[in-house]
Amino acid sequence: IRIVLLVALNRVSLDKPKPKQRIRLMELDFYKGKHAAEIDVDIPDFDVDQAIASFEDDPADSAFQRGYLHGLLKSGYASYK
Repeated sequence: IRIVLLVALNRVSLDKPKPKQRIRLMELDFYKGKHAAEIDVDIPDFDVDQAIASFEDDPADSAFQRGYLHGLLKSGYASYK
């Protein structure tokens, strides 16, 4: 187990992600945001329309927030147009 861990650690780069890696990380953040929205809309007192309206004052500026907004809009619970 120790040898496998050392090999795995040697493959991990602590440098800045390369451009393709950054795109993949942003896509991952988008889907994390979408998933978080899917969970939130199932909370009984959660106001989907209010959550969507909050993005008017403070637009989504990260992949996670864009994914979250997308998840809210596609949830089927939104009456917001």
